[in-house]
Amino acid sequence: MNRSTVLAALRVGTVAAGLVCFVAVAVFVFDLPPPPETGDGVPSGFAFAFALIGTAVAGVVTVVGYGLPAGGGRLSVGPLADRSSTYRLAAGGAAAAVLGLALAFGLAFLAAGMASVTAWVVGVGLLVGGLVSVALAGLAVGVRIVADAVRGE
Repeated sequence: MNRSTVLAALRVGTVAAGLVCFVAVAVFVFDLPPPPETGDGVPSGFAFAFALIGTAVAGVVTVVGYGLPAGGGRLSVGPLADRSSTYRLAAGGAAAAVLGLALAFGLAFLAAGMASVTAWVVGVGLLVGGLVSVALAGLAVGVRIVADAVRGE
């Protein structure tokens, strides 16, 4: 295997792992029992907190995985595969943030029950992943600009 094929496989595998984590967290949240009427809801609260952390990690893994170098071969697929990693990182992050906002503040208010909670948690994860991705892309562009200025180009 050459380097290009390995990069493409790494990118596809990372995005797939992030998406599988999203599905796992969504199923976990959908199956959470409601907090008790009496007493404290500490176990439910901890479960909800772990779900939020899990979906944020899944969002970062998915969007940063999309921003990895596209590589070559049959696994170099998807929109913007011919663009630079920084461009894909920024575009993927922006798309994930917009989708996350739509889920968290749109679909979550239209749905009812645990479907609403699940949409909100997944939306928050996409929003966090998108914002982290856009921040990393901005950092990469800033480092590149400073490096070019230091070299005198």
